[in-house]
Amino acid sequence: MYNLKKMSNFLLLYFSFATSSLFAQWSLDTVITTGDATTGIAITSDNSKIVVTNNTSPGSVDIISTTDYSITKIDISSIENYPNGVAISPDDSLAFVNTTHNTIAINLFTHSVMWHYQAPCAGTTLYGIAVTPNSQSVVYPDLSSGCTQQGVRIINAKESPSNSSFISVNTSGVLCGIALTSYGNSAIVTTYSLGSPKNINLLNSQVQNISGMNGSYGVAALHNSSEALIFDGDSLDRVSLTSNTITKKISALSYNTSFQNIAVTSDDKYAFAVGAFEKLVITLKDDSVIQTFTAGGTNVACTSEGSRFFVTDSYNGTVRVYKRNATGIEQNNNLAMKGFSLEQNFPNPFNPSTEISYQLPFNSFIILKVYDLLGKEVCTLVNGPQNAGKHTVKFNAEGLSNGVYFYRLQAGNFISTKKLIILK
Repeated sequence: MYNLKKMSNFLLLYFSFATSSLFAQWSLDTVITTGDATTGIAITSDNSKIVVTNNTSPGSVDIISTTDYSITKIDISSIENYPNGVAISPDDSLAFVNTTHNTIAINLFTHSVMWHYQAPCAGTTLYGIAVTPNSQSVVYPDLSSGCTQQGVRIINAKESPSNSSFISVNTSGVLCGIALTSYGNSAIVTTYSLGSPKNINLLNSQVQNISGMNGSYGVAALHNSSEALIFDGDSLDRVSLTSNTITKKISALSYNTSFQNIAVTSDDKYAFAVGAFEKLVITLKDDSVIQTFTAGGTNVACTSEGSRFFVTDSYNGTVRVYKRNATGIEQNNNLAMKGFSLEQNFPNPFNPSTEISYQLPFNSFIILKVYDLLGKEVCTLVNGPQNAGKHTVKFNAEGLSNGVYFYRLQAGNFISTKKLIILK
């Protein structure tokens, strides 16, 4: 009897552990009060900062540290009020904010406004916004370009743009949310209230309807580049970007009004969806809701591995932070990049050149950049997709002063940074 009881206790303990391991749970960790109508939200790829727009007058943008939740407030009212959508460049150097008529670039190192671009038509309304994976272009739905049509506008992300390109979209709906596939070739654009969401090829300007929906709101592209999550009204759908059809209806919210209120982890395992009255945690392994919070919000962002997600609430001026409580479950997302390494450059210090070597475990889009001590980008060494294996890049110090610099390699959502010393 003793052994049987001991075994029963063991099985109960094992079952409890297995259950907690299989079904990770999140809980409210803290509430950040900004005092404004927090609306849009985006997170840096290194998970160190969130950028929040405050849809108010005077307009402002908050840069919030995810370490201590300290807030740096940036006043943009001299350009325009009521900022809404926000996106961050994959190299984490700039945040791009949309107001009613302007796109504003904010330097995340100096916390200063770099430039702003006014949409061509005074009647334009800008909501969703995204940045291409190479950090070169900003893409957003333009609701009335030239006051006569709708479409997707593309502008230069690196310097103050004087012009832009435009892809016209014929729709009865109002273009609002946007997400880019991981290679940046396609934009998934939702159509508020009426009309099918669109799959837009940014290379050849081809526009395809995603069938089975009549009106769409929130959108997020999965990192596999072949699927997206889209809110069809209040129903969350999983969509194939190959066939442009719904493959699974996952769940529904009581009421949904936001345009980009879905966040997906970098391994495509979890999604966080937010509506006016509840929040959903979804496992994409079997497309099921594993946790529901009764309080709602406006928009959402999550850390790359899903350990935390952040929800803005425009009604009470807060950002709610939810933290995963489970232990031992995918806590170290770096396992997915086993074999990834950034080797120390040689020689270092150097003059006039040095070689930087790195190892990729699989094919990946690469960004390798050099910054000075003030955080100013001084050059881009690599910018494009590369095959798995070892790579070497030669860096020449010509045109740069003596001193300490940093170079930063980004492969997908993984980042490594090391020091350079130029000594002439």
